[in-house]
Amino acid sequence: MPATLGQPTAAPLSASGGAAARPPDENRSAMGLATPSAVVSSPAGKGKPANGKPTQGKAGNAKPTNGKATYVKPAQAKPAKNQPATATQAASSATKPTTPAPQDLTLEAAIRIAVVDNTRVKNAYLDRVVQKYDLYVAESKFSPKFLLTTEVGAQGGNRQDGQRTGNIAGTATQLLPTGASITFLGTSQALFTLGNWGNAHGWTVNLRQPLLKGAGLDVNTASVRMAQFNEQANILRLKQTLMSTVVSTISAFRSLVQSTESLAISEQSLERSRQTLAINQERIAAGRMAAVDIYQTEADVASREVSLLQSQNSLDAARLTLIRLLDLDPASQPRALAETTIPPVPQDRQEALRLAFENRPDYLSALLSYEIAKLNLLVAENSTLWSLDLTGSYNQTAGLGQLDTQGTQDNWNVGLMLSIPLNDPAIRQGAVAARISLDKFENDLAQQRLDIEVEVINALRKAEISRRQIELSTQGRELAQKNVAVQTEKLKVGRTSNFELLSYQNALVNAQNAEVNAIISYLNDLTSLENTLGIVLDRWGVTLVER
Repeated sequence: MPATLGQPTAAPLSASGGAAARPPDENRSAMGLATPSAVVSSPAGKGKPANGKPTQGKAGNAKPTNGKATYVKPAQAKPAKNQPATATQAASSATKPTTPAPQDLTLEAAIRIAVVDNTRVKNAYLDRVVQKYDLYVAESKFSPKFLLTTEVGAQGGNRQDGQRTGNIAGTATQLLPTGASITFLGTSQALFTLGNWGNAHGWTVNLRQPLLKGAGLDVNTASVRMAQFNEQANILRLKQTLMSTVVSTISAFRSLVQSTESLAISEQSLERSRQTLAINQERIAAGRMAAVDIYQTEADVASREVSLLQSQNSLDAARLTLIRLLDLDPASQPRALAETTIPPVPQDRQEALRLAFENRPDYLSALLSYEIAKLNLLVAENSTLWSLDLTGSYNQTAGLGQLDTQGTQDNWNVGLMLSIPLNDPAIRQGAVAARISLDKFENDLAQQRLDIEVEVINALRKAEISRRQIELSTQGRELAQKNVAVQTEKLKVGRTSNFELLSYQNALVNAQNAEVNAIISYLNDLTSLENTLGIVLDRWGVTLVER
């Protein structure tokens, strides 16, 4: 496998939803895990290229003329300015809606639209808003927290003077990475009665520092690190969503290409059957063929017409599937342009495994979960320790007017508080569960590495077999074409039977479809390999951009 395996071959696609993620201005090579030294082209014409490699099926009616992605959503027709539509025109447009003209669509353009307009991608980015705020909350653990409380009131009666009171209290709490908590409380009270007033205020500072249970930087910062690991896992889930969307779009796009090629093959097959029917009619007119023998050819024409209808139905179904993925107008008519190159299969297994372990979101997420499991074990084991806390406080109060009873006062205290649980097996329950969970994660990681290695080997093997099938199916199609040409000429001079020619024509249709299916299957296998390696986004230049 070349060193450039998985490197994008064009400017990155933006998955952020901006205008830059619309259909590209320049087309690029459609496939290739690396820059191939010898690729198989897919011209619309027949035969082999100069290098003798197989060619992709015909796509002459879907070939771009300027190398650009020209797909645009069809615009609605409007009457000319200052010229109202007549009643006849309005009735005609109401009863006979115009069908949008087909628009050329490249695979790169389809991917650009999907990573912006697909509903799953939109919802994934909406989830990121909540996820980022969750991280902000977790990282604010050691920021000071404030609480302000106020109260005003009045009381009185027919036997006592009216009284007005007002209270205000403020609390500030600060957690430290060592496990310490510092609380500051300030209060102020005001009292107003007829001819009298008073004011009292004070403040208190409390300190609590764990020395065993709940103490230490590792334990107290564990929740923050877990939140950061979860944030990385959330980004990997977004990447997985984008990968799944891109792969689905590629599959749907190629299904549309495959249906387009199948329709072209059906049209060619029907035309050949009609030509055979014309030849037989000439032979009957010349007295060289019995009239009853024409029925077989007519039945073959009818069968080809049925196949053509089925191909058209498959094409419409494939188009609607792609439209749904791209969130396009159901009335639009995207015309998928066939890819122009067939890249080789990468052969470096070790490089493929390295890429898989470095890029696969599921494996990287498993590594993050393993780190979280280790933090859970750390916290759980710390919770089994004795509780030994250093405590201290200082407060000061003062009053004025009728609330000044003893002048300014201050107090302080400091001490140690020890709590020892006895005969309580539940204390270690969480630690035992955390240890077992960590051991299971280690086993799962080892199994996942083995599974990934097997998946990569299978993906490489499957792609190689598919590539060989292209060569064999192309040879079969070329031989079938030659047989049909020879048998057609022999039929004109009466040296073969109608049944033999129809059999060879059926074989040609099967060979043409087999070649198209082999090419699409190979390209899909390469995409599956890229997905297995976790590089499908890099391959198509899709970048994760926070919206």
